[in-house]
Amino acid sequence: MGLPLLYCVVIFFSGNRHLITEKGQKVKMRCEHNTQDTQMFWYQQKPESKEKGLVLILYSLGKNNAENGDDPQGFKAQRPEINIFILSKPSAEPRNSGNCISEFSV
Repeated sequence: MGLPLLYCVVIFFSGNRHLITEKGQKVKMRCEHNTQDTQMFWYQQKPESKEKGLVLILYSLGKNNAENGDDPQGFKAQRPEINIFILSKPSAEPRNSGNCISEFSV
């Protein structure tokens, strides 16, 4: 009898931080900058598809604004302040695994 397979979601994000969680657990990541740049983005790079580059998850054009990107995967975003962009999901899935990168620009 073999050991049961345990799914684990690993999400890396800016600032050399990482988040490791089990399938079904709540995920919340915060990106913060110290400029007045108005646009913020959350991208994902999956471990198995590094040659494909980044996929846009969610983006924001300003405070209290969040829009779906190319593959939101059930993630939601909040932009309570011009310099803060929060990415969250109530229940992590294995397909959410990968590098999550936040970016901001004018």
